[in-house]
Amino acid sequence: MNKLKTSILSALFGCTALLSGCTSVPAGFSAEQLAQADQVRFVKPYELTRTDVRYNAVGEVVGESCSSQLSGGPASHNAALLQLKLAAAERQADTVVLQGCEQTAGAGCDERWLCTGAAYQQVNDN
Repeated sequence: MNKLKTSILSALFGCTALLSGCTSVPAGFSAEQLAQADQVRFVKPYELTRTDVRYNAVGEVVGESCSSQLSGGPASHNAALLQLKLAAAERQADTVVLQGCEQTAGAGCDERWLCTGAAYQQVNDN
Protein backbone atom coordinates (compact mmCIF):
# COMPACT_ATOMS: atom_id res chain seq x y z
CA MET A 1 0.00 0.00 0.00
CA ASN A 2 2.84 2.42 0.85
CA LYS A 3 4.50 1.72 -2.51
CA LEU A 4 1.26 2.65 -4.26
CA LYS A 5 1.00 5.92 -2.30
CA THR A 6 4.63 6.72 -3.04
CA SER A 7 4.14 6.02 -6.74
CA ILE A 8 1.04 8.21 -6.92
CA LEU A 9 2.74 11.05 -5.04
CA SER A 10 5.81 10.81 -7.25
CA ALA A 11 3.64 10.97 -10.35
CA LEU A 12 1.74 13.98 -9.00
CA PHE A 13 4.92 15.84 -8.10
CA GLY A 14 6.37 15.03 -11.51
CA CYS A 15 3.29 16.38 -13.27
CA THR A 16 3.29 19.49 -11.09
CA ALA A 17 6.94 20.16 -11.84
CA LEU A 18 6.34 19.63 -15.54
CA LEU A 19 3.35 21.97 -15.60
CA SER A 20 5.02 24.67 -13.52
CA GLY A 21 7.91 24.69 -15.95
CA CYS A 22 5.46 25.85 -18.63
CA THR A 23 4.24 28.90 -16.76
CA SER A 24 5.74 32.19 -17.73
CA VAL A 25 6.32 34.34 -14.67
CA PRO A 26 8.39 37.40 -15.53
CA ALA A 27 11.69 37.69 -13.71
CA GLY A 28 12.36 40.55 -11.34
CA PHE A 29 9.16 40.31 -9.28
CA SER A 30 9.18 39.43 -5.58
CA ALA A 31 6.93 36.81 -4.04
CA GLU A 32 5.06 39.64 -2.29
CA GLN A 33 4.41 41.39 -5.61
CA LEU A 34 3.20 38.16 -7.20
CA ALA A 35 0.85 37.61 -4.25
CA GLN A 36 -0.50 41.18 -4.57
CA ALA A 37 -1.05 40.79 -8.30
CA ASP A 38 -2.80 37.47 -7.71
CA GLN A 39 -5.48 39.31 -5.68
CA VAL A 40 -6.48 41.35 -8.76
CA ARG A 41 -8.49 39.71 -11.51
CA PHE A 42 -9.23 40.70 -15.07
CA VAL A 43 -12.88 40.91 -16.13
CA LYS A 44 -14.70 41.75 -19.35
CA PRO A 45 -16.55 45.11 -19.37
CA TYR A 46 -19.97 43.43 -19.43
CA GLU A 47 -19.18 41.70 -16.12
CA LEU A 48 -19.40 45.09 -14.39
CA THR A 49 -23.11 45.21 -15.20
CA ARG A 50 -23.99 42.12 -13.18
CA THR A 51 -26.87 42.77 -10.78
CA ASP A 52 -25.55 40.52 -8.00
CA VAL A 53 -22.25 42.43 -7.62
CA ARG A 54 -21.41 46.13 -7.42
CA TYR A 55 -18.14 47.81 -8.34
CA ASN A 56 -16.69 51.22 -7.51
CA ALA A 57 -14.45 52.78 -10.14
CA VAL A 58 -10.98 53.46 -8.75
CA GLY A 59 -9.36 54.95 -11.86
CA GLU A 60 -7.15 54.30 -14.82
CA VAL A 61 -4.06 52.12 -14.38
CA VAL A 62 -1.01 51.51 -16.55
CA GLY A 63 1.52 48.69 -16.67
CA GLU A 64 4.79 48.93 -18.55
CA SER A 65 7.66 46.63 -19.40
CA CYS A 66 10.69 48.25 -20.97
CA SER A 67 13.96 46.92 -22.32
CA SER A 68 16.94 49.10 -22.98
CA GLN A 69 20.67 48.65 -23.23
CA LEU A 70 20.88 49.67 -19.57
CA SER A 71 18.22 47.30 -18.24
CA GLY A 72 19.45 44.28 -20.17
CA GLY A 73 16.33 42.12 -19.96
CA PRO A 74 13.72 41.96 -22.71
CA ALA A 75 10.36 43.68 -22.41
CA SER A 76 7.47 41.28 -22.03
CA HIS A 77 3.72 41.38 -22.40
CA ASN A 78 3.32 39.29 -19.22
CA ALA A 79 5.45 41.73 -17.20
CA ALA A 80 3.36 44.68 -18.41
CA LEU A 81 0.15 42.87 -17.42
CA LEU A 82 1.64 42.08 -14.02
CA GLN A 83 2.63 45.74 -13.56
CA LEU A 84 -0.95 46.70 -14.48
CA LYS A 85 -2.34 44.43 -11.77
CA LEU A 86 0.18 45.80 -9.25
CA ALA A 87 -0.87 49.37 -10.11
CA ALA A 88 -4.48 48.37 -9.45
CA ALA A 89 -3.57 46.70 -6.15
CA GLU A 90 -1.75 49.87 -5.02
CA ARG A 91 -5.05 51.71 -5.48
CA GLN A 92 -6.90 49.09 -3.39
CA ALA A 93 -8.62 47.69 -6.49
CA ASP A 94 -9.35 44.00 -6.95
CA THR A 95 -10.66 44.06 -10.51
CA VAL A 96 -9.31 45.40 -13.82
CA VAL A 97 -10.93 45.82 -17.20
CA LEU A 98 -8.09 45.55 -19.68
CA GLN A 99 -8.38 48.27 -22.30
CA GLY A 100 -5.42 47.09 -24.34
CA CYS A 101 -1.71 46.49 -24.70
CA GLU A 102 0.65 47.67 -27.37
CA GLN A 103 4.24 46.96 -28.22
CA THR A 104 6.23 50.05 -29.11
CA ALA A 105 9.67 51.58 -28.90
CA GLY A 106 10.62 54.95 -27.51
CA ALA A 107 10.36 56.68 -24.12
CA GLY A 108 13.89 55.47 -23.37
CA CYS A 109 13.07 51.88 -24.32
CA ASP A 110 14.41 49.83 -27.20
CA GLU A 111 11.31 47.66 -26.83
CA ARG A 112 8.28 48.50 -24.71
CA TRP A 113 5.00 46.86 -23.76
CA LEU A 114 2.38 49.28 -22.44
CA CYS A 115 -0.95 48.02 -21.06
CA THR A 116 -3.82 50.22 -19.91
CA GLY A 117 -6.93 49.41 -17.96
CA ALA A 118 -9.65 50.64 -15.65
CA ALA A 119 -9.44 49.56 -12.01
CA TYR A 120 -12.45 48.75 -9.84
CA GLN A 121 -13.10 47.61 -6.30
CA GLN A 122 -15.84 45.09 -5.68
CA VAL A 123 -18.33 46.31 -3.06
CA ASN A 124 -19.54 43.83 -0.47
CA ASP A 125 -23.10 44.60 0.62
CA ASN A 126 -23.07 42.68 3.89
